[in-house]
Amino acid sequence: MRIGWIAALGAGLFLCGCASVVRGTTEQVTFDSDPSGAEMRSVIYYPCGGPCPVRDEAVGSAAAYSGSDVRTPEVPGPACITPCTAQVARNEELLVTFSKAGYEPQTVRLTTKASGGGAAGMAGNIILGGAVGLVVDAGTGAALDHYPNPLKVLLKPLPKGGK
Repeated sequence: MRIGWIAALGAGLFLCGCASVVRGTTEQVTFDSDPSGAEMRSVIYYPCGGPCPVRDEAVGSAAAYSGSDVRTPEVPGPACITPCTAQVARNEELLVTFSKAGYEPQTVRLTTKASGGGAAGMAGNIILGGAVGLVVDAGTGAALDHYPNPLKVLLKPLPKGGK
């Protein structure tokens, strides 16, 4: 009887780990362009351009970010030549710019969304990890996946003759 309980507990621990442990806090994201060989540069997306200083107003309200004194330097993200793959923190969204000589630069946003695997890991916190596991997973973004992944853009040629 005692061995049965130990086996059941062991199986429960194996099947219900928190998302940070099971999925990790980073994800491989693939960047590609047509034509290939474009320079990809990114910055971490913040509503005020960089890590946002917060005033006395409610966090997330427009007033907390208004005014010229709250703009902070951008924080660079991954950079590479397409096609490429980069490690990106699950809790970071990126503004990604693709550029290549003879083509119009294109900037797109790489966002995050909850994933099925991440939701299962978060559900494991209800059974085993408790509030601490939920807070850790929420802070690390372990339940999130980047979207779209792969991120691919079609670059448009610059007009001939400057038109």
